Amino acid sequence: MKRYILFGIITLLSLSIQGQEIWKDYNSVSIMPQYYFSAIPPGNYSGIANIGNDDYAVVSDKGDNEGYYIFHIDINDNGEITNVTNKEFINLNGNNLDQEAITFNPTTNRIYIGNEGPSNIIEYDVNLKRILHSVEITDYKKHCIPNRSIESITYDKTRDKLFTINESPLIGDSCLMLRLKQLNTDLTEEKEFPYFIEKPIKSGNTPQNRHAYGVSELLSLNDSTLLVLERELYLTSMKLGSWVQNRIFRIVPGKPNKHLICSWRTSLQLASFNFANYEGMCLGPKLSDGRQIIILCADSQNRYKGVLKDYFRTIILQ
Repeated sequence: MKRYILFGIITLLSLSIQGQEIWKDYNSVSIMPQYYFSAIPPGNYSGIANIGNDDYAVVSDKGDNEGYYIFHIDINDNGEITNVTNKEFINLNGNNLDQEAITFNPTTNRIYIGNEGPSNIIEYDVNLKRILHSVEITDYKKHCIPNRSIESITYDKTRDKLFTINESPLIGDSCLMLRLKQLNTDLTEEKEFPYFIEKPIKSGNTPQNRHAYGVSELLSLNDSTLLVLERELYLTSMKLGSWVQNRIFRIVPGKPNKHLICSWRTSLQLASFNFANYEGMCLGPKLSDGRQIIILCADSQNRYKGVLKDYFRTIILQ
């Protein structure tokens, strides 16, 4: 009898351990200063993907042409960005349909772009220079609030899968629930998980053209976890006093817990014009001591009225 009781206890402990989210916690997280570089074109930069050799594919959610820029980003030994230059624009020969997200599969050399307007994702073959697939995310399309559909996409090397999520809750869903989707690399949907965002700081009756909250980006860390950038933006009627609150959480898709990695706020004040609406996030290089760099880019609305800037910044994980 004692043997069976002991076996039962061991089994329960084993199941309990299997149910936990097991990952290595970061010892430190450093949010580095944000910088802008006037040599790159003014933009509405909404997504960024590491394509190798310190080059990054960057999409803008406004503009005449479908496609992406290739920016070269220099980072010093401290993990700070020292320069960003525009190498070229890859024109996909279509109209810009509100490109909000981009990711890259280095194994197949294919780019994936999420378009918020039609709620679809395209697969582009860099070698063949043509679009292979275009797939609509049907429930996003049917039930999204205008301009609150696809905002994020990331390629997960460990699973060989893609993840995407709607920016804000769909009509009919809980006011804090989003639909995190796992896709195959041919863009067929495989799984869906609920993801619950933080309660907004501002009240829900704030006009939509002055208030946005939800997820602005996903990033796979290629260790079974994702980083989720939750962003709340509030514009005052006079613009001064406007702010953006950013929080990055770490999750395992399908698990209820999320862990806050870091948070920061930017604002538009008389003495400080550091307002930055961060919408793009990707893995950067690792420093010589093994620390991982995360790169973020902000949407300046084409450097709105000469006040906003195309900010870039890094976050260092140890």
